[in-house]
Amino acid sequence: MLRGWDIVVLSSLDYMAHWTSKQQIMHRLAPTNRVLYVEEPVTMLAPFKVPERWRRWSAVPPRVSRAELDLWTLTPPPLLPFGNVCRQINRVNQGVIAAYVRWAVRRLGLRNYLLWSYLPTAVDIVELLDPAAVVYHCVDEHSAFPGFVKPEVVWSYDEQLCRRADLVICTADNLRAARAGFNPHVYHVPNAGDIDHFKQALDPAVKLPTDAAAHARPRIGVIGIHDERLDVQAIKAIAEADPSWNVLLIGPVRPGDVDEATLAALPNVHLLGRKQVPELPAYVKSLDIALIPYKTMELTRNIFPLKLFEYLAGGVPVIVSGLPELERYRGSIMLADGPQDFPRLIRQALAEDGPELRAERVRLAEQNSWDHRVEAISLLVEEMLYRKGLTTEAATGGGRVTTEGAL
Repeated sequence: MLRGWDIVVLSSLDYMAHWTSKQQIMHRLAPTNRVLYVEEPVTMLAPFKVPERWRRWSAVPPRVSRAELDLWTLTPPPLLPFGNVCRQINRVNQGVIAAYVRWAVRRLGLRNYLLWSYLPTAVDIVELLDPAAVVYHCVDEHSAFPGFVKPEVVWSYDEQLCRRADLVICTADNLRAARAGFNPHVYHVPNAGDIDHFKQALDPAVKLPTDAAAHARPRIGVIGIHDERLDVQAIKAIAEADPSWNVLLIGPVRPGDVDEATLAALPNVHLLGRKQVPELPAYVKSLDIALIPYKTMELTRNIFPLKLFEYLAGGVPVIVSGLPELERYRGSIMLADGPQDFPRLIRQALAEDGPELRAERVRLAEQNSWDHRVEAISLLVEEMLYRKGLTTEAATGGGRVTTEGAL
């Protein structure tokens, strides 16, 4: 495990948001390093779509808060919109974030830190800071995102950050292949799962959630945030194939992203709403089949979903569509060619499932835990530091911030 370094992370999610790879990795690095986690940058327009974002104005006075022993969060203030459309706006925004980061670095006494970015927009912050090394952790094709995005502008950010970084880590092999020509140090490290947490689904003492258990088996479910990636036509095909099948959508539905009218017209499709992470293993346990029914599109071409290994940790059969990155797991999971393929695969999975197959799925999940992934990532970072002639003597030397609470 990487040890003895200060790390400044530029994330696309708040630390206390639903945990993804960003929080999972930094949570595991924090016990042996000091981490400043810079939360999601949002624009001044964000509160008009998500009212809770009005709280971001309270972040105008700079403030760091301790989230864990040696992991501190810094929340940037609202920024100018259209940074993904206009380079000059992005430069202004990154200048604001850089000022906040410099303040926090001084406040916490960080030295010779690694700058670890999940955002291609960080290309315009690197020269405003003084990191010992730069890691670009590419987890999405940001140029394919919907919204106020000019793809060629965002792609230019991505390419230039890849060229500037000392190490590029990609969660999908398609992402790696698209960037391999920009930097000789581009590596593929797929996502993993919080296996110990989701293996609670195997515990006989874990009770099924009442809203899931209220629907008769077989229960076929999708857990996650339901947005434009969800293939509603696949859900429709499943629901219409057999009225005795109950399809559970567990998690929030993003308004405007999903055809909710089609879902509402299907009597055996049930929207169970947002759940807290501690509840999710019980929902996995409630399922006879777990789905990742994504549309085939540019965005999903590069996705490696965390929920794959979380489902498998519970032993349930998994059927996937629209995700070429998961082709390598064919045999352990089922891959649907389109909406009309799901009913056939569901019948096959229900007929074949048994204790041996469930044990094999759990073993595959155990080989893909976040602990294993962070060890692999740490090795790549250590090799990069060695290549640059940097050692822990150049880092913090194990110094610790002792101030309690927020600064």
